[in-house]
Amino acid sequence: MLIATAGTLAISCGSSGASNNDAGADAGYQGVPRDQQPLTATPGTWTWIDVPGSQCQDGTPTGFAINVQDTSDLFIFYEGGGACWDYITCVVADTATHGPVGATEWAVRQQMLPQQFDRTRMTNPFRNATMIYIPYCTGDLHVGDNVPTYTGAGAPLTYYHKGLPDTIAFLSRVVSTWPDPARVVVSGSSAGGFGAILTYDLTRKTFPGSRMYLVDDAGPLLEGDALPAAEKQAWISAWNIGGFIDGLCAGCQTDFSKLETTLTTSYPNDRMALLSSLQDMTIRTYFMLMPDVFQTDLLQMISDRLAPSVAFRAFVITGQQHTLLGTMTTSTTNGMVLEPWLDQMINDHSGWDTVQP
Repeated sequence: MLIATAGTLAISCGSSGASNNDAGADAGYQGVPRDQQPLTATPGTWTWIDVPGSQCQDGTPTGFAINVQDTSDLFIFYEGGGACWDYITCVVADTATHGPVGATEWAVRQQMLPQQFDRTRMTNPFRNATMIYIPYCTGDLHVGDNVPTYTGAGAPLTYYHKGLPDTIAFLSRVVSTWPDPARVVVSGSSAGGFGAILTYDLTRKTFPGSRMYLVDDAGPLLEGDALPAAEKQAWISAWNIGGFIDGLCAGCQTDFSKLETTLTTSYPNDRMALLSSLQDMTIRTYFMLMPDVFQTDLLQMISDRLAPSVAFRAFVITGQQHTLLGTMTTSTTNGMVLEPWLDQMINDHSGWDTVQP
């Protein structure tokens, strides 16, 4: 329940009742610590939360934002913004967004939030949930834990890839405030889409009694070396994520797509979704794939990893658009609009299924 006092909320939650997730509930609590003070916030508005000890790529502290509603649902969103893993990508090309990200920067972001955060639109499937916005400033798909110094032709740069410790710190504040939500939607776009699926097992174990959903927007884990082997190994080394990836599933270091199978096997009663265009210009550029090759690899992964599952489905549109959540009222394929498709998903509609050209 949410207890309102003098225009703010001292937030606590009671039990959400029986869980539909067998694996997470039976395994017991294995997620992040629940030992933080509950958050306080003004209902219906965005509140920035500073988190001491968190770090952007430059070492500056950061945090996250919440918009509280008097419901038992959470919508956790991971922000996107590229990635980097060496001197060329982190310094020369500067292919990842970076800090500082604090209350001042959040005030700017807040004015440009995409459609999924619009509470005024009655058809928005996320409109009644308490919203958790996790910003991105670590260049590591929200899962790194390393502080390398990148060297090259210019001055060296020390880079704080601290996405995973940040994520754990943020989720700890969230679960200490909402320990037993009825439903939790974990989502993200682009780098945040990768972050959402890579951290889903951690979040799932943090909320073992909740009904849970994953919406991975433009973060496809392609099979084998469709995600180039050298790039995967560069991520693993630069971000120090080898142990983290091994903990997700056997063989994931060489084939990230095995995580999709592992998640659906571990959590068969959850619902998971991948959103993508056939030839996503941004993602295929990062993976160094030609448009037709990316399309073939994407559809092959959907056929091999998602289609055999009862839990994981895809919404794919034609073209090269990057990210779909921000256009969920207009993104359409085979006569189906994304927004009602997502509504079917999180309301457990029996007819919910993959839609693709």
